[in-house]
Amino acid sequence: MEENNNYCETGTCYEHKKCFFEKHPILKHLFYGLLGLLGAFLAFYVVTDWYFKSLLDPINQMKRMDNAIEKQNREMEKSFKKAFNGTQRMQERANRIIKLEQDEDEYKVIVDLIPLNDNERNVEVKTSGDILTVKAAGIHGMGERKTIMEFIQSYKFNDDVDLSKLTKKRKGDDYIISIPIIQQEN
Repeated sequence: MEENNNYCETGTCYEHKKCFFEKHPILKHLFYGLLGLLGAFLAFYVVTDWYFKSLLDPINQMKRMDNAIEKQNREMEKSFKKAFNGTQRMQERANRIIKLEQDEDEYKVIVDLIPLNDNERNVEVKTSGDILTVKAAGIHGMGERKTIMEFIQSYKFNDDVDLSKLTKKRKGDDYIISIPIIQQEN
């Protein structure tokens, strides 16, 4: 066998020793640029495809909706608790200002006058049938920052009291409304 001088040991042709891209360097750079753009486009396409598939996936959408609903429920519970605590504090404050006590022969509604500017004229007492309504108001603050407090308490009594015979008197810092209990005969 004769050795063929046209081919080298690697099987490439000696006549085409220089590659096509070595003869045309501009085409070589364009080819590499196109390969880079194609790779970048494919990477962008794959990532975008994954993102939109996860974005439009019904299970993922349901999870996002559940999370939004849970967040909204937590915020509503927080605002309800805040409102309830505010109402409860106001009720506790009103209970400290206006109290109802019962003795053997009378009911006493005791109004603390200190938060009401220590003035019994800030207390209004009304009766309607068997209902006693006590309204108390006071202004607090100095200068431009003034707040108005107003408390209204209504008490419904049984037939064992006579609201027409109630008495009002001031004793120290308290305004006492006494309602006599009618003693029933056996």
